Amino acid sequence: KQWYQRRVRGNKKEKLKLRREQWKEKMNTLKNERDAKKAQQRREKTRITGDLQPLSAELTSILSGIMADKKINLNMKPFKPQKPYNPLMSNVDQFRSVLQNMQFMKDPLATVKKHVLLANSLNNG
Repeated sequence: KQWYQRRVRGNKKEKLKLRREQWKEKMNTLKNERDAKKAQQRREKTRITGDLQPLSAELTSILSGIMADKKINLNMKPFKPQKPYNPLMSNVDQFRSVLQNMQFMKDPLATVKKHVLLANSLNNG
């Protein structure tokens, strides 16, 4: 079995450590086997279907072979609708573009004054 290894020469602590690791590995494998057996028994108790685990394993292997040919992702996420329009974010984008404007960088007060006069002329006219 996996947990059996030849005896290693070394001091007493190393031997004890090795034996403990081998014992832990043996216990883990026994526990995994027991859990797998219990899970299979639980699956077999279902009334109509019985144990579908082997069938589902075969199905996934077949699907993976088909999908490898077609290069389609099996783990596709469902379609998410777009987030609703947020006018605040458009204002933030507009403000960023104003901050990056060369005329605004040179003389911010004159640029703002020019745009306010332009907006007033459009509203009045």
